[in-house]
Amino acid sequence: METLTILGSGAAEGIPARFCDCPVCRSAWENKGKDFRTTSAYAFSERVRVDYGPDSYSQELRFGFRSARMKHLFFTHEHEDHLDTFSMSMRDSGFSHGFAVPLHIYARPTVWNRIRTTFGKNSPVLETLKFHLLLPFQAVELPEEDMTFCPLPANHYHIPGEAVVFAVRHGKARILLANDTGYLPEESWAWLEKANIRFDIVIADCTGALLDWRDHHMGGSWQRAFHDRLRSIGAIDSNTRYVINHFSHNGKALHADLEREFGPDGIEVGYDGMTLPYETGTEK
Repeated sequence: METLTILGSGAAEGIPARFCDCPVCRSAWENKGKDFRTTSAYAFSERVRVDYGPDSYSQELRFGFRSARMKHLFFTHEHEDHLDTFSMSMRDSGFSHGFAVPLHIYARPTVWNRIRTTFGKNSPVLETLKFHLLLPFQAVELPEEDMTFCPLPANHYHIPGEAVVFAVRHGKARILLANDTGYLPEESWAWLEKANIRFDIVIADCTGALLDWRDHHMGGSWQRAFHDRLRSIGAIDSNTRYVINHFSHNGKALHADLEREFGPDGIEVGYDGMTLPYETGTEK
């Protein structure tokens, strides 16, 4: 049995949002628990992670993931809430010792350009990293992990193709990580339909919460449209754990509000530290 951990479930500003005293943020301060949301990121294990934002260090301390053991880091895109270059600077030998080298970075060019621009071409940090360019629809194999990551173009604030979502295979399990996207581009829908994958787990963007957001992020009726289209092409069924994630206070909803709205449809609401176990079918 393996486990996918949602390290963070919030949008860039988190909930309660920095410098905000709106009704949602005030209630989150009172409720705490699942209404406290840090920036979205995921861990398949200490070795394999997706995104590394400004809250990654606190998430590691809270949930027990040691970054020194990370070997493979996939990025959805280069926005600061998903790529924190200050954290990466701690790989300098003046700050840390004994971490895994190289750390394999899998991303589109905008991620690597931002890392290189931040550190400069002669930085010792860059010497500890190995960059692998992600190409849309071209799978990346991690043989030692029995995993495959296939990047699909997202609908986000970018040149088309620069932000991606991931269709992941881990052993026999199939997982779709699709936050920081609006309703997917048709080319990505075409790939999903042709691939004929039935996902065991789907994590889908719902930044807009109860509001009907379609582009760049989803919410409300467009999240339901995303869910229903996946079902119509056979990508999900009653056995799929379907989880919404990446929430903003601008969506005007607390965790309980989201559960009331989406729970009757079998849609779960993500939260910081949520664990999603799955079977890979491989022996250890």
